[in-house]
Amino acid sequence: MDKIDTPVKVACVFIFILTTLPTCKKQAINETENALEQRLDRLMSEMSMQEKIEQLYYLTDGNDRLGIPQFKGSDGPHGIGNGAHGFSSFPVTIGMAATWDPMLIMRVGRAISLEQASRGKNRLAGPTLDLLIDPRIGRAPETIGEDPYLGGRISEAFVQGQNTTSVFGSVKHYNLNTYELNRRTNNYLSDNRSLVEFWGYHWKRTIQLGGAMSIMCAYNWVNGDKCAENKYLIKDLLRDHWGFNYYTMCDWGGFGNTGKALNSELDFCEGNDLYIKELPQGVANGTYDSTLVNRATRNVLRTKILSGMIDGVPVISKRVIDSKAHRELVYESGLKGLVLLKNDEKVLPLDREKIKSVALIGPNAAVLPLDGNSSSKVAPSYTIPVYEALNTLLGNERVNYAKGCNINDTDSSQFKKAIEISKKSDYVIFIGGLDHTIEGEGYFIDKEGDEKGGGIITRPDRPSGTVLLPGMQNALIKEIAKVNSNVILVVISGGICSVTPVIHDIKALLYGFYPGQEAGRAIVDVLFGTYNPSGKLPATMPKNDAQIIPIRPDFRNMVSTGVGYKWYDSQNFIPEFAFGSGLSYTDFEYSDISLENENPKAGDVVTVKFNLTNVGRIAGEEVAQLYLSTDSIFPNIEMPSKQLRGFKKIYLNAGETKTVTFNLTPEDMYIYDDVSRSYKVPEGEFMVQIGSASDQLKLKAPFTVLQSEFKHDLYPANIRTMPVFPKEGDKVVFMASLINNGTVETDFGDDHIVHFYVDDQKVATYYSKSISIPVGGMTMVVAEGIKASDWTASKGQYRITAKIESEKDADLNTDNNSCEGIINIPDGKVIPIDIYDYLNTLKASL
Repeated sequence: MDKIDTPVKVACVFIFILTTLPTCKKQAINETENALEQRLDRLMSEMSMQEKIEQLYYLTDGNDRLGIPQFKGSDGPHGIGNGAHGFSSFPVTIGMAATWDPMLIMRVGRAISLEQASRGKNRLAGPTLDLLIDPRIGRAPETIGEDPYLGGRISEAFVQGQNTTSVFGSVKHYNLNTYELNRRTNNYLSDNRSLVEFWGYHWKRTIQLGGAMSIMCAYNWVNGDKCAENKYLIKDLLRDHWGFNYYTMCDWGGFGNTGKALNSELDFCEGNDLYIKELPQGVANGTYDSTLVNRATRNVLRTKILSGMIDGVPVISKRVIDSKAHRELVYESGLKGLVLLKNDEKVLPLDREKIKSVALIGPNAAVLPLDGNSSSKVAPSYTIPVYEALNTLLGNERVNYAKGCNINDTDSSQFKKAIEISKKSDYVIFIGGLDHTIEGEGYFIDKEGDEKGGGIITRPDRPSGTVLLPGMQNALIKEIAKVNSNVILVVISGGICSVTPVIHDIKALLYGFYPGQEAGRAIVDVLFGTYNPSGKLPATMPKNDAQIIPIRPDFRNMVSTGVGYKWYDSQNFIPEFAFGSGLSYTDFEYSDISLENENPKAGDVVTVKFNLTNVGRIAGEEVAQLYLSTDSIFPNIEMPSKQLRGFKKIYLNAGETKTVTFNLTPEDMYIYDDVSRSYKVPEGEFMVQIGSASDQLKLKAPFTVLQSEFKHDLYPANIRTMPVFPKEGDKVVFMASLINNGTVETDFGDDHIVHFYVDDQKVATYYSKSISIPVGGMTMVVAEGIKASDWTASKGQYRITAKIESEKDADLNTDNNSCEGIINIPDGKVIPIDIYDYLNTLKASL
């Protein structure tokens, strides 16, 4: 799996999906027999009720008699955790978001999963999809940032990377996981629109386009029910609306009522034994419905089949662990997530040839924090602090070091040495921020309080209680600035720290969100110009604590009031640095915005174009950002001032201009109508705003969405096979996800037809009139072999094309009616064509 080779034989697989075609025009076709569900029927018919229940408990879900392996995994949002040693430690999740580079993060997800696969594991707890509503929350490092759109694209990519391997991720923590203090008993209030549009946006994306195969429910409560016992969150939204059909699980011991959990479609227990203790007798005496146990068991077994666990997966060499390639990927992902926020007098990049001496000061200068204190922490074989990297570059004779202060206490006894070396040095590089003593999971912050819970959230998780740099860091920076005006501040943390008290005392500011074990090398390479920084803030930097959304359990109306930049907009606050901010050593100019259609109909794709020019003297990457605003719309509902709805990271040589195109789809314009319980594209007045940050939107273009006939917008994704890794001679069943991001559901009675072709030869067909896909929903289609005979695998490389065919004008957007993948037989699985080509391009360039 760690090789992307070109085998001997090349063939093509074509999939044609024909939907909503009138039956009067089609030859009568029988409903497809679902080979996957038939296999599950056969397997479950051989199981006793006790064996079925055992599939739902983490200590008993292996069954040797029936050849069903046990889930084996560990924590893994940014590397292999839970006490493992010597594995690659990548940037934390919010650091991945700071790259604004989905394809890079796809590679990270793949690399972590390959390391997990090499030790015979099949599951990772991660990625984490928690939103950063307050930078002071304990698990801020594990969040995906403050914006659901950015978070959705990054987490989708991470899961797609996982899915190129035999390891799948348990995406966590569903949902509203925020404050760590009292996390097991915090009951958050939310309206349905906020649950779907704000808290759910990135989950929907990760499930439907990422292809997530497991969901971990959060500890907290939502609207009076624990997340793992919450029927609306799990059954109504996750399964019935978004179409998730794999298994759900609780966080460690994260539920207390077996009946509520089972009825809500929580499938799997970790950390408690309620299912295994209560279900056998409870089913026997009628307390619990056996059909609910069967449903949960099917979800678990479906995951085990379509992850490859039951049919077998390729062996991955342990040489991938901490390999040279993975070390370079750790470095690259850390490097591209570093955010330059201030560079007065263009003090950076520093010139290594001209510098006589540098004072290196700060609590994070000689040590390298990798994460907060949580189950996700990774113990790599080495780390490179800034002190080590700077000495390697300049030599010991030019680096003057003093710690100066600790992370979070009132001790100033180390100030003297720091000030002395500052006086005699050309520049001061101060490395401050946070570490595992200041950020972390509830269990590690307050074990007793975490286990007992109770109380109401009244204060931040961060022990210092403030968003400002803790301890004596600000005081020391101010003293240093009195004796040396060339102060360069580097902050390393998970939750962002405000630097407002010292912003006028420093000439440059570089921010790193726990950038991984190679962070010191990456930071030094940015400071000295080996790399031109390209990261952007995934979270707003406030000026002070007063600008942060109040701490409270009431999360209603989050769509309009929001968090982060949406909150700042709604309150007319000006932050220290806005969401999306980040400088470069070159300059970019935005110009010539245009819309292909200023009066689209509801559901039409809105194409936006503009020119981006590198007007500086060196090459660089810019993250162009598109925000969408509304004026008068119908339905007449409250909207945020603006929302991120597009971004692209673009490399430009000095003087180069590129035309950048964004396509706004119906999904990008969705609002959730709580009355009809459906996604809708509103009619009315919109404004596109484009620029380099959420407060630097220089290009604007209005458009008006007109009333239109409702249509579906169907497209295929997540092409899979059974077996997942076919061997020569295997009979292969084809399947795919079918997503509807249009403006109307498909109806029961509509024809849904899927043809699968191999080298232009039809080998399988899916047909059904008995399904309906809601707006924003998804279903899995499983094909039946022609004349009851499935395609037989043979050695080679096969191109898989999925193409939707529908009657003229029946589908909103025909540009997304196909997707492609590549499968190599043996030892390969279907990989989306863009990912496959990207990985091969990288391999060819090495």
